Order: sequence, then C-alpha cells, then structure tokens
Amino acid sequence: MLDAALTRLDLEENLRDLTLRVDNAQSLANMGDYDWHIATDTNRWSDQLFRIYGHEPQAFSPTYDKFVSFLHPDDRDKITAIHQHSYATGEPYEMIERIVRPTGEVRYLSSNGQVVTDQEGTPVRMRGTCIDITDRVLAEEERERVAAQVQEHQMRRQQALEINDNVVQGLTAALYALEMDETEASASYLRRTLNSARHMITDLVSPLTGDELHAGDLVRTTASSLRTDGTPPQA
Repeated sequence: MLDAALTRLDLEENLRDLTLRVDNAQSLANMGDYDWHIATDTNRWSDQLFRIYGHEPQAFSPTYDKFVSFLHPDDRDKITAIHQHSYATGEPYEMIERIVRPTGEVRYLSSNGQVVTDQEGTPVRMRGTCIDITDRVLAEEERERVAAQVQEHQMRRQQALEINDNVVQGLTAALYALEMDETEASASYLRRTLNSARHMITDLVSPLTGDELHAGDLVRTTASSLRTDGTPPQA
C-alpha cells in the first residue's frame, strides 16, 4: 500500500515537472497548443496560448465561439471555413490567422491542426498548435516598405534624368537657336521636345491610373499663366 502511494506521488511529481518543462519551452518559442473536444465544446488551451491571446493562463473557458470572437473580423469567415473543411474531410490544416487582443493589438499566428476521429470515422477532437509570428510579419512588411521607397527613389531619379535629357536640353537648344535667329531650327527643337514631353507624361501618369491617357485627360480646369517677374506659374 505504501509502495503504491509512493509510486503515485512519484508519477505526479514527474508529470508536474514535465508540464513545467513544456510550458517553459512554449513560452520561449511563443507557441501554444489547443485540444478541442467537439461534442462537449470544451477546449484545453496551454498557458502560453492564453498569453498569446493577451489573457492570463486559464482565465476563461475557451469554447469555439469564444475563439471565433478573438479572430480579426476580416478573418473569421476564412478561418471557420478552413475548420469546416477539415472537419468534413479529416484533412489537416495550416493557416495564418489574425487575432485581436483585449487592448486592440493585432497579432499574427501561424496555426496548424488535425482532426481526431473515433473508430467509426466521426470527428471527435481537433487539436494543434499556434505560433505567434507577429514580429516576423511586421519585419517583412517593413522590408517591403523600405524596398518600395528605394524603388520609388530610383524611379524618380530616372524620371529626373529623362526630363533633363529630353526636355531641359531640348528647350535650351531651342532658346539658343532662337537667339541666333535660327527660327526654323528653334521650332524643330521645340516640336521634338514637346513630342518627348508627351511620351514622358504618358509614361508617368498611366501607371498611376492603370489606364492609358486619352484626349482631354490633361486639360486644365484653370489656365496657367506664365510670369516674367520670377513668380512660379499658377496651376
């Protein structure tokens, strides 16, 4: 009898030690696990999963409806559809989901799961893991933002060079020819410069609208005025 009691105490101690080790490992990995018993709608969440969702461990009963309420509103239909497909087919699933913490903070989770069936093939449980990948997602978004800025800077630099090569130099040549009383040459420079400017404007504006320019698209609603007193033209 005493031996049995000691054995039980030893097993309980080993179980507590194992549970503590698992919790520490999940905390370090920022990962949690869940085990949803479908028939009773009872869900066991690990302590770290509660923390990921912004709550104290075991602070509430994590039913499926409670879980859905934590999902980002724009992700709810997608995530529940994935679960329903897995429930119907028995196939495992992997997904990226957004959750909203009580503070309003949005977190990104990489989740996976599988359906457990009974001997008749009826789904009885869904279990899996969730990893908080918010830092990775935000870092990737920042890299994309910086890359887009660099690309925009390079594009603007190229546009500036093209304006200089095709417009500024053409106007300079036209003015020089006019000063030399070479009217026909000046007019030729102006025609070529205007033609280049039209092509450049089309290249600059079309990507922004997604459509080609049509006659009248660049007509001003208010005429501009050229000033000789150093004041910039009025748009």
